Amino acid sequence: MSSNKLSALLEKLIRRLCLTDFPCGFGSWVSCYSFELPREPKDGADADSLLDLLSCPHSPWCQDVSWSPEAPALGKLAVLSPESLHADFIYSYFTTLRIIDKHVTIDCGLLKFSKLEELVLSANKILDVPGENLPGTLKILDLRANQLSTLCSLTICPPPHLLSLSLGSNPLGCYDDICNLNGTYWPQLVCLDLGDCEFLDQQALLSALSTLPCLKTLVLEGNPFTMTTSYPGLTVDSLPRLSYLDTFRISPEERHRYRGLSNMNLIMSFSSTTVNVSRLRGIPYPVMSEDQNAPDFPVITHSYYITYKFLTHCTPINLVRYPSNTIHIYSYVYRIFIVTAQTAGQFNKLQKNSNFEIEKNKKEINKMFWFFLLLFFFSFASFTEIRQ
Repeated sequence: MSSNKLSALLEKLIRRLCLTDFPCGFGSWVSCYSFELPREPKDGADADSLLDLLSCPHSPWCQDVSWSPEAPALGKLAVLSPESLHADFIYSYFTTLRIIDKHVTIDCGLLKFSKLEELVLSANKILDVPGENLPGTLKILDLRANQLSTLCSLTICPPPHLLSLSLGSNPLGCYDDICNLNGTYWPQLVCLDLGDCEFLDQQALLSALSTLPCLKTLVLEGNPFTMTTSYPGLTVDSLPRLSYLDTFRISPEERHRYRGLSNMNLIMSFSSTTVNVSRLRGIPYPVMSEDQNAPDFPVITHSYYITYKFLTHCTPINLVRYPSNTIHIYSYVYRIFIVTAQTAGQFNKLQKNSNFEIEKNKKEINKMFWFFLLLFFFSFASFTEIRQ
C-alpha cells in the first residue's frame, strides 16, 4: 500500500495557493502603492480585482481550500502584503489542518507548523502515530477511521496540551491500549472518542478513564461491551465528572438512577438483545406437499429457531474460495435432490391409493424414480469434482 508523507502533501497544497505568483506576490500586475500614504493604484490592477480572482468560483486561480480555514486568509494576505510572506511566517500561520482520505503518514516535517492546534487525519489508513512528530501546541487530534492497532508510539511523546482525541473506528481494544488511556499521558483531555473500536473489558477501561481529571465528553458506542446490561449505567456511575456520553447529556436524574452501580458485583460479560422481525421472506416451507383436502382444524403452526453469527474483521487463515459457478452447481444439485425426493413421495402416495392400478404403471414409475436418482448422484459427483 503506497502512502505519502504528510509534510510533502502540505507543501504541495501550499504551492497551489500561488502565494508568489499571479494574482499574489510581487510582479508587474501589482499596483505601485505608496506605503506612506493611503494606497491608491497608479497603474496595473487594483487589490479588489486581484482578490476577486482568488475567491470567484469560476476563476482559474480559485483553489480548493477546504484543507485549512487559514488558506483563504493567507491568499488574501499575499495580495495585500506580499512583503510579509516568508517560509517561517507561512508555516506558523496555519492553526488548523484537515487531510482526509489521502493515505498519508505522519513524519517529522509536521513540526514546522509551530502553531498548529487542530489536526484532522480521518480515513488515511494510518498504522502508526509517532508522538514525537506532533507539534506540542496541538489541542485537537482526529484519527478516526484509520488502521491504528496500538497507542504505544503516540504515548511516547504525547502532545501535552491536547484537549480532544478522536480514535473511533480503529482496531483498538487490547490491554496495552487501555493502559495508554490514563491521566499520566493526557492530563488536560476533555473530549475522548472511542466509538466503534474493539474494547471488551468494560471495568478495566473505566478504571483507566477515571484517572483523566478533565474528561467531560466520552463516546463509547459501537464497542462490544456496550451491549451488556450494565451499560450505560456503570459508565455514568464510574465517571462522576462526565457530562456527555455518546453525544447525550447526562441528566441529574439519570446520574441519581445509576448511583452505586459501580460498587455492585455485576456480570460484565452478559448481554441481552431483543430483535423484532416484522416480516420474513424466502423461508422454505417445512412440508414437501400439502394436503389440499385437509380440514381447517386443527391449525398446524411451525416455529423457527434463528441464530445470529457475529463475524470478526479478520479473514480466517484456512478460508477456501471456490469458483463463482460453484453456487450455481450446488443449487442445481439441490433442485435435483428435491425433485427426486418428491418423486419418491409421489410413489409412496400412489401405493397407498387403492384406486390406482399399481401393476399397470409400476414399471413406468420405477423407471422415472431410478432416472432421477441416477441423475442426482451424477450431479453430486460433478459438484464434488469441481470443489476439489
